[in-house]
Amino acid sequence: MGANSTKLLVLGVVTLREPTYGYEIEKELKNWNADKWAGIARASVYNQLKSLTKNGMLKFDSTIKPENRPTQYLYRITEQGKKEFYSLLREQLNDHDPQPGDLMPILSFIPFLPQEEISNACLKRIRYYSSFIESFDSEMGKWFPPETARISYIKEIFYREKAAIVAEKTWLMDFLNRLPSYYNA
Repeated sequence: MGANSTKLLVLGVVTLREPTYGYEIEKELKNWNADKWAGIARASVYNQLKSLTKNGMLKFDSTIKPENRPTQYLYRITEQGKKEFYSLLREQLNDHDPQPGDLMPILSFIPFLPQEEISNACLKRIRYYSSFIESFDSEMGKWFPPETARISYIKEIFYREKAAIVAEKTWLMDFLNRLPSYYNA
């Protein structure tokens, strides 16, 4: 996952917890295992906080300077930051080239979007994945004609991708069944 995922996650955690300190944001993301599924390192959280503050998306509510410790900044999201958060959330939800696993940041912020919007985006992804699965065998024939038999082991990369897409499609269908319960709680 890229810088936009890190930006989305940092803005989202500030939105959920504001006012909050950088170490609390880092701790929350670690609790979500975002360091594993999004590849977010401690330094990237603090780099993102610095960048978001510089660009007016976050602001300092206050600072404290504990004895013999670095200054701690209490962050709040700005109106510009809220707009960016929702923009990134929708952009990632409605990606035109969805990949298995790229909804992970979205799952952290389900209540911030209307149920129907999430449902429609998931149905669109299911159609996209279904089309990929249906055309897979004929596409493999084009990508690996008989004369490429000596490197046919490369096909395993594509078989793995297909398996991930089949799993993602199955999960999406199950997720759509559970989605209403997250709004009626």
